[in-house]
Amino acid sequence: MIDAKQAVQIAKQKAAEMLNEAAYSLEELERDSYKERDVWSITLSFPRTPIQKIQTQINPFALLGREALEYRRFLIDAETGELVAMKLREVASQ
Repeated sequence: MIDAKQAVQIAKQKAAEMLNEAAYSLEELERDSYKERDVWSITLSFPRTPIQKIQTQINPFALLGREALEYRRFLIDAETGELVAMKLREVASQ
């Protein structure tokens, strides 16, 4: 069984490996279930990618109403520490 701190470390490690992203912030952490597995759900925020920034320079309205950050949700198996899923997390408009 892994604890919350270990789950966050695994999520950060996977973000660095898979997304080549080192600039992230922890946004949310909770226990959840996913496909009948007990998981830690960890949401990390990242600055938007350079492509998205270029699109904004070309069309200043491209990100109108959108956050300057994007959010990824990492689901880490609470028993084994295995990465079960990584999902883009959409933020609800306020």
